[in-house]
Amino acid sequence: MSEKGFKGLVKGLLKTNRVYGTIEKDGFPAFGELSRPEDLVLSTRPTHLSAKQFLFPQREVLLRYDMKKGSHEAVIESGKQVLIGLHPCDIKGLNLMDRVFAHGVPDPNYLARREQTIVIGGDCVPDDYCFCKSLGNSEVESGFDIFLHVLGKGFLVRTGSDIGAALLSEHAETREPSAREFQEFRERRAKRDSSFKASVDASPEELPEIYSKSDESGVWEKIGAICTGCGSCNNVCPTCYCFDVKDEVKANLVEGERVRTWDGCALEDFAKVAGGHNFRKTRAERLRHRFNRKFRYLSGTFDSLFCVGCGRCSRACLVKINIVDVTNEIVREYNNK
Repeated sequence: MSEKGFKGLVKGLLKTNRVYGTIEKDGFPAFGELSRPEDLVLSTRPTHLSAKQFLFPQREVLLRYDMKKGSHEAVIESGKQVLIGLHPCDIKGLNLMDRVFAHGVPDPNYLARREQTIVIGGDCVPDDYCFCKSLGNSEVESGFDIFLHVLGKGFLVRTGSDIGAALLSEHAETREPSAREFQEFRERRAKRDSSFKASVDASPEELPEIYSKSDESGVWEKIGAICTGCGSCNNVCPTCYCFDVKDEVKANLVEGERVRTWDGCALEDFAKVAGGHNFRKTRAERLRHRFNRKFRYLSGTFDSLFCVGCGRCSRACLVKINIVDVTNEIVREYNNK
């Protein structure tokens, strides 16, 4: 597909959907709403925040009620939307979120948005913090409708759903790639694969067992001593899904809304209960819990790690706690026992 064909695709999508894609914001790539194809800047660099915010908003109303009337109504706000420019690790993150919010009692708010969301993925180039390859997430085969591989001229396009194929047929002119274009694709992929600088020193399958032996590791006190408890790691993570639910009553003390907001295990109040008791009083304990959530606790339920290797938590950390360095220290301790 040519670049002109891609602009035609975006233009067609804008007619019937809210479209979000990567834009330049203060010199960095970020997801934002598009009003025209020219607003889109397909970035190979990671965005600061993932696209999960468009499926699991930072704040959303779940319920509205009127105590005088004795009435209440569920609120499910969703509409047709398109997400453009997700890298493989982010698509893997969405795949995990899909499983979480469909598990047990399905979450109607998330699932309603997901059903009406078209995902268009794109190539990435790793920076110093990316380590998705060592976790097996540098390539993705599902969870997208269209995936774009950048070539010197245009894109090599993969479709991951009937919807994606139909959209290409309706809005863009495509053709079969030539042997030369296939070769260029393979060369670009090999160059990207050889450019990863960060990696975990154990296989994904080994990490749950390794972390299960790390409870008494001195690494937790070491990083707990410098952690500020700001929760940035939770906010930027594409697979953190914890939330708090609060009732917001209006001044008339009759009407109100039940609201869901993001919450995070790195925050002091996360594990605090009535009476001021806290199951994880120290930052060391909270960090230990967070790392185990990514590499151990959920692996049995979902048969997957919940770290996709995007490196966002390390980029965002104010005191430079690096998830790869911490994990490799845990791996070394395990191997030396």
